Amino acid sequence: MLLFKNANVIFENEARLGDVLVNDGKIAQIGEGISCENAEIIDCDGLYLSAGLIDLHVHGGGGFSAMGTADDIVKMSEAHLKNGVTSILPTSLAADLDTLEKVIENTREAQRINPNILGVHLEGPFLSPEMCGAQNTQNLAVPADTDYKPFFERNADMIRMVGAAPELDGANRLGEYLDSKGIVVSVAHSSGDYNTAKQALNYGFSDITHIYNACTSCRKDGAFRRAGTVEAGLTLDGYTVQAIADLKHLPAEILELIFRCKGADKMYLITDGLEFSATRLREGMTVMQKNGVEAVCSDGAMLTADRSKLAGGAASGIALVKNMYESTSANLFQAIKMMTLTPARLTGADSHKGRIAEGYDADIILFDYDFTLRGIYLDGKSVIGY
Repeated sequence: MLLFKNANVIFENEARLGDVLVNDGKIAQIGEGISCENAEIIDCDGLYLSAGLIDLHVHGGGGFSAMGTADDIVKMSEAHLKNGVTSILPTSLAADLDTLEKVIENTREAQRINPNILGVHLEGPFLSPEMCGAQNTQNLAVPADTDYKPFFERNADMIRMVGAAPELDGANRLGEYLDSKGIVVSVAHSSGDYNTAKQALNYGFSDITHIYNACTSCRKDGAFRRAGTVEAGLTLDGYTVQAIADLKHLPAEILELIFRCKGADKMYLITDGLEFSATRLREGMTVMQKNGVEAVCSDGAMLTADRSKLAGGAASGIALVKNMYESTSANLFQAIKMMTLTPARLTGADSHKGRIAEGYDADIILFDYDFTLRGIYLDGKSVIGY
């Protein structure tokens, strides 16, 4: 048993000083003046205590890819764990269904080793070539031309989210089908406009992948202006939105706009990290991704080799929370919520993860006023002890 004493405990809508008792991997009691003879006492001395962070869009980390072996997937989760991310949703790159089947098999095996691997997020292959970003256009597909049902029937238990472009032929049927399986359908790498995204709400789509990145925004069409996917995500209540809050993909002013439009219940933070994330990056460092697209570290961000496009995130989970708190009007528990309870709700894990509450998994992080991690606990076991 562990007894965290004198912590600033971050709850869903407040933070207050208190104690947290952990027993058998679960939060057993929360209060003030808790005592337990058999517990190891950790005097937090005012450190913040929060639920562990949850990343629903992460392609790799620590030099390992979600497209790799089961061992690679375990190791990428371990790399992000050291940055406060206690639960992840390994995210594929666009690939053919046979390759994705292997990704799911490997993730299933990895999940047996680490149950905090929540399942699989498939980003593609049903993406727009015009908005491919750092995806390989040779790996893209059109739903109407793909016999996808057998694949999803076999793997629906592992797939938590699928990113697709709703303007593609057959995407509406795909969205309805995935939604019927309980899978979150996200507008991803889409060249569609506002009305495309608005109509997609009727066909199972309910999320926007890394808003402002690889999607349309307000543009001039002749003498007039037309709204895009971004504006649909911001104004339509039916959408949750992913935000890469690294201050590279999105500046502070845009993060503020998203937060004011969506709030902490509809906006959540993602790293979009590739193999190079959760590692020490050096200026000019190059990495060849599993999809054959090269990325280079430039000015604290990862870009495609020609430096024309961003190529996934490099910031840590705790850094995203810090950026939201320090650069926008979000308060501390709102910033934390955007990488704990809100993503937990999206994947159906909120019955046991994403908050400090009795009976919940003891995935806990401790950090100071500068957001330096001082302790990380997974299922009540110390990863980085205070």
